[in-house]
Amino acid sequence: MAQPTKKLRYYLMDEICIHNKRTDFWIVIHKNVFDLTPMIKDRRDHWNRNMDYLVAHGGKDLTHLFHENGEPRTEISVNSGRPRVLFPPILEVAISEFAKTKHAMWSQDPFYHIGRVTRRPRRVRLINALTGQVQHMTVCDEDSIYDIQQKYKFRYNHHAGSYEWRKFSNGAKISGVLNLNATLDGNGLTDDEDCDVELPPPSIWLYYTDDLTIA
Repeated sequence: MAQPTKKLRYYLMDEICIHNKRTDFWIVIHKNVFDLTPMIKDRRDHWNRNMDYLVAHGGKDLTHLFHENGEPRTEISVNSGRPRVLFPPILEVAISEFAKTKHAMWSQDPFYHIGRVTRRPRRVRLINALTGQVQHMTVCDEDSIYDIQQKYKFRYNHHAGSYEWRKFSNGAKISGVLNLNATLDGNGLTDDEDCDVELPPPSIWLYYTDDLTIA
């Protein structure tokens, strides 16, 4: 099968929350995912209390602290009567020019923006026809079959590329090769989003091709 190249741009919150360390730091603002690792590494020798406060929020959704355009929300200080930001770490910036976009707050900086949170998680069942193993996965609604294949390869089977990925239709009587560039819906593998009853997740069948060179 041809191997299309497509950057993973959509993420589950379960995938985001694990990026909560100084060396691997993501946050979410209004469904936008930001990787602030370059800024945090750049500030290693210029650390302060605000940076400690920022690191404490790794892997979390900070939407409530920002407007939809990325501007920080403010409140009126009871001491001075002047506006102050709700989240002081927004005042911090990278020192080095190569670790930021000039004159941009990190909440609006395209340099750190790596993608978006999925519109909704999708359940899918992968059946290995060679071993009979059934693996349930939760993926992004926007993921292509190739994206799902790469996630399956990383998590469960390093030889996922040595399998032909197929679907069945017409009462499970006719099989067809999946379009790797299309999503689950684009391949006709729909779920129960608009259904009154809960349906089983769509199934993808993996048939071994005996070709380890494409793994």
